[in-house]
Parts: sequence; structure tokens; C-alpha cells
Amino acid sequence: MMPLSANFSMCLKRLYSDLSKGKQQFLKFSFVGGMGFLVDAGTFLVLTKYIGLDLVTGRVISSLVFGMTTTWLLNRYLTFRDQRGGSILGQYLRFAAANIVGNLLNIGTHALLVESIPLFHSYPILGIVAGTFVGLIFNFTGSKYFVFRSPKSIR
Repeated sequence: MMPLSANFSMCLKRLYSDLSKGKQQFLKFSFVGGMGFLVDAGTFLVLTKYIGLDLVTGRVISSLVFGMTTTWLLNRYLTFRDQRGGSILGQYLRFAAANIVGNLLNIGTHALLVESIPLFHSYPILGIVAGTFVGLIFNFTGSKYFVFRSPKSIR
């Protein structure tokens, strides 16, 4: 008899393989975002608690240097590995631009909801969830069609 964990793993692999390429990319993109969050938060802690940077400087460096670079690399080599056309620097700059817009949409969605809807004002974490979802959708779409364009579409 196969262990429960092996059965679960086989079931997940089967479910994943039945998904379309776009849905597989979205799952990978979401996983990569989680990894980027861990790098960002961990770096922020080290920069502020152990190196002594102020909170804003530590956050800018942890997010824009470490978090974003981690997610760009992981998306380049995991999520969109068959769509790596163009120069590496150009791709990184497109990724940065798309993510800055996505982050502004995330924060803007949160601000709009908590300032205009009483439920979100009472439970601002719901605004963070909604903003994160809007940012995730924008960043995935931007990464798929703007940052990691397939080599054929660059010409």
C-alpha cells in the first residue's frame, strides 16, 4: 500500500498536468510571488534589525532589489522559461515597470475600498486581499505579454 503522502503527490501532479499552459503558468507565478515575499520580508528583517537601516530604506531595498530580483529570476527560469526573448536588461526593466504599476494598483485598490466601503474600512485586511488580487492579475498579465514575450513576438 502506497503512503498517503505519495498518493496526494500523485493526485496533485495529475491535476497540474491536466491544466492548460496558462493556468500552470499562473500557479507557478503565484508560487514565485510567495517566494519573493519570503525573500523580501527576510531581507527587510536583516536590513533593519541587524544592519540598522531605517524602516523605509530597508523596505525599498528589500522590495525593489531583493524581492523583485528574486521574482524576476524565478519567473524567468521557472514560469516563463520558454518565453525569454530580448535582452536580459530590457526584460528586467520591463519587469520592474510592470511590477511598479501592479504595486500601485494594489495599493490604490486597498485605499479606494477602505475609504469608500464601510466593510473594508472596518476590516482593512479585506482591502489588502482585494488589492493583492488586482496586483497579481495585472502583474501576471504584464509578465506574460509584456515582460516575457515569446521570442517570435519581439521581432
